[in-house]
Amino acid sequence: MTGRMVHYSASRTQYVPASLPKPADVLVVDDEVEIATFVAEVLRDEGYGVRVAHDGASALVEILRRPPSLILLDVAMPVMVGEELIRHLRRVGLGHLPVIIMTAALNPETYRAHGVREVLPKPFDIETLLAAVRRHLLAPDQAPG
Repeated sequence: MTGRMVHYSASRTQYVPASLPKPADVLVVDDEVEIATFVAEVLRDEGYGVRVAHDGASALVEILRRPPSLILLDVAMPVMVGEELIRHLRRVGLGHLPVIIMTAALNPETYRAHGVREVLPKPFDIETLLAAVRRHLLAPDQAPG
């Protein structure tokens, strides 16, 4: 039997067969710790690999270290706002990474003009979030808008 053991904690281990694809890596970027933690837990429960950053600069470091499969990005954050992070990604050749904006701000077309795949207005329900994540991970080459 070929595969690998994944250790979640001292008491929880899961066997992952080698034939299964590696889970998609989602980067959740939100300065509201409670929101970022909740979204990350939901995604982990769905089987996704998840990393969390709480500002745009930390997110940029994570992305440059290892580009994720998908970015869930808040707009209004300290250190570097979401739009600035998106501009940096385009400058360094990572503008192709799918980005879903999570925001309470108005005018989603503003973000789509920056190459964002989708805008989830806050507050959003979990099923809407999961559907958006699935949609953009299944169609990674989809054009923005």
